[in-house]
Amino acid sequence: MLRPTVRSWATSRASLLAIFVALFILISIWTARLYGDALTLENLRRLPDAAANLNPLRSHPDNPFRNTSSPATHHHLPPKIWQISLPKDPSDPASRFINPETLTDAATWLARNPDYEYTLVDDLGGEMFVRTHFSHRPDILDAYMNMPNVGMRSDLLRYLLLSAEGGVYTDTDTVALKPIDAWIPAEFRDKTKVVVGVEFDRLDGGPWADINHWVQFCQWTIAAAPGHPLFMRMVDRVIASLGDLGRQYHVPVQNVKPTSFEVMNSTGPAAFTDVVFDTIRGFEPWMVDTKNLSGLTVPTMYGDVLVLPINGFGMGQFHSGSEWKTVPEEALVKHLFKGSWREGQPEEETKEGKEKEKEKESIPARFWRWWR
Repeated sequence: MLRPTVRSWATSRASLLAIFVALFILISIWTARLYGDALTLENLRRLPDAAANLNPLRSHPDNPFRNTSSPATHHHLPPKIWQISLPKDPSDPASRFINPETLTDAATWLARNPDYEYTLVDDLGGEMFVRTHFSHRPDILDAYMNMPNVGMRSDLLRYLLLSAEGGVYTDTDTVALKPIDAWIPAEFRDKTKVVVGVEFDRLDGGPWADINHWVQFCQWTIAAAPGHPLFMRMVDRVIASLGDLGRQYHVPVQNVKPTSFEVMNSTGPAAFTDVVFDTIRGFEPWMVDTKNLSGLTVPTMYGDVLVLPINGFGMGQFHSGSEWKTVPEEALVKHLFKGSWREGQPEEETKEGKEKEKEKESIPARFWRWWR
C-alpha cells in the first residue's frame, strides 16, 4: 500500500521542481528584457522598482497627484506620516469624538504619498506610544500625562513620535502640495536626517509680539530620520520648562494656566527654534543668532539638518517674504492655521495681557492681527 504513495510523492516533487525551473526561466527572461543582462542578485533587488515603474496610474502625466520622484529615493526619512488629534478635555467622552471634517486635508497627504504609512494618533494611542517606547524615562511619561493643556501635549507627542519612529509629522490643518520624496534636493538626500522650515523671518522689519527670534522655525510640519538627538534634546527642554512653570506659579504643573507666550517658549515653536539652532551651531560654530539664517531663498544644509526657506512649509502668509498670491514652485506644504489650542487660555491673556502685548507690537504685527 505504500508504493503508490511513494510514487505519487516522487511525481509531485518532480512536478514542483519543473514548475520552479519554469518560473526561474520566465523571471530571467523578463529581467533580461528590463535590464539587458542575466538575472543577478542586484537585479532581484531592483525588481520592485521596475514593477513600480510599470504602474500606469502612478506615472500617467494627467495624474495631478503622481509621485514625480525616482522610485529609489535614497533618503533617510522612513515612509511614515503622523498626525495627532487629542481631545481638549480627556475627561469628557464627547470630546474624544474626532470630527471627520477636521481631517479633510489629510486626503492630500494620502494622495501625494500613496506608498507611505499613515497614522492618526488619538489620546489613547498617544499614551500607549509613550508608555511603550519611553518606559525607561518615567519623567517623560509624567510630563506627558500632566501637561497643562492639549496643545502642549501635542507638541511633546510629535517630538517623541519623530524620535522613536521618524518620518513626517504634520498638523491636521496642513495641505500636502508635493510628494515627500520630492522634498529633499537630490544632492542632499544622502545627508539629510532632519527637515525643518522657516515660519517667520523678520528680514528688515520690526519684532513681532510673542516671537523672540529673528528667524523662527515651524513645527506644524517636521521630517526626520528616527533617533536624531535633536528630538530628545527638545524633550529634555520641554521637561525643564515644565519644571520652571510649576515653580513660577507655585502649583503642580498640571494646574498651571500658561499664556500663549509661555506655551510657545516651553513646548512650541520658540523652544523648538532654540533647540534646532543649537543643533545647527554644532555644525556651524560661527553662527551667533538666528539672524544668520535670515533671508534664505533655497534649501540649505547645516550638517545633517536641511533648512527650507519660508515658502517651503510657510507659504501663504502675509509676512517674512512668504508668497501668498500664488503657489510658488518651491512650496511643499500649506498651513491653513485652523488650530484651536488657544481656546481656554487664561482670562488675563485674552484681555489685560493682550492689551499689554499690543503696546509692544510693530506696525506689521498690528496689520497682521487686523487682517486675520
